[in-house]
Amino acid sequence: MERRDFIKKGLEWATSVLGGSLLAYPAFSFMTFRKATNRTVVFHRDDQAGSVNFKEGVYLIREAKELFALSARCTHLGCTLNYDAVSRRFVCPCHGSVFTLLGKRVAGPARKDLYSVPLTRTASGDIEALLKIG
Repeated sequence: MERRDFIKKGLEWATSVLGGSLLAYPAFSFMTFRKATNRTVVFHRDDQAGSVNFKEGVYLIREAKELFALSARCTHLGCTLNYDAVSRRFVCPCHGSVFTLLGKRVAGPARKDLYSVPLTRTASGDIEALLKIG
């Protein structure tokens, strides 16, 4: 192989690799990139009536004298959980994961407990939950 042919083949190979990388980058970055965002969910006084209240992806739970919030997203694949008032548990309608009222995993394909959501009380008596998405 002559020197000129070797350089030509090397440039063709480098161009192919660069072009393939440029074409694959958008698809790869779309699949792997998650932008973390925060959203504040406000529970007004009317929304705080029961022991378990749901609003915009957050469960507000009043257990004894303790008040806390849990994310309503299943830790398996992100489905929105349903609350079963009879068993007092959260159940995933997609794949059957089960969580206690405190967010502990009991059964199903989910491997993690539910995520806790920080709460703050405003001067007007409303409760704000800071939900992290992504």
